[in-house]
Amino acid sequence: MYTIGLTGSIGAGKSTVARYLEQRGYPVIDADRLGHEAYLPNTSCYQQVVRVFGDEVVAEDGTIDRKTLGNIVFADLTQLQCLNEIVWPAIKQLAILRFQQTTDDQDSPIAFFEAAVLVEANWHMIVDEVWTVLADETSVVQRVMKRDHTTELQLKQRLKAQISIDERVRWSSVVINNDASIEELYKAIDQQLISLHLRIEGGN
Repeated sequence: MYTIGLTGSIGAGKSTVARYLEQRGYPVIDADRLGHEAYLPNTSCYQQVVRVFGDEVVAEDGTIDRKTLGNIVFADLTQLQCLNEIVWPAIKQLAILRFQQTTDDQDSPIAFFEAAVLVEANWHMIVDEVWTVLADETSVVQRVMKRDHTTELQLKQRLKAQISIDERVRWSSVVINNDASIEELYKAIDQQLISLHLRIEGGN
């Protein structure tokens, strides 16, 4: 199976791209969902998070309160790095397992791995190529503030924790710009899928 990492900064539109790929019949593994799985009670990751960040990050139902945890780590990059060192290896192992399961369960020769921190977490090393979705900062701010009901300050803290656009592009085989209409975005994806199949079938 040929594996592709799908990434982009928060609000760039990678989830929109992922949904369209799923509609086209391509399996998409979502790193955020794997993160939820990694945080499940009684897992090693859960136990480490509670030990490091305390009971305040545990919700009433016993699960990790991701909003409270996020408020802690995005206000302090040292805390964020500490969390990443716990969670990223767990998600990586889950992703590798999902790729294996997808190979066994589906006929598609291609699978995508959607992850905002694909490069930061070095998960780009477990895929065959990287696709990056880009959008201008104004569009990103408007989308995320409307979607997440967050303040501009909170958003900028989250953006500050991410790598630069130049660094994302440096690791990318494909860059998809999401500054126009949804129809133009879908057209760009379709064009890249055609090129992808030609590359794979041609052995390039």
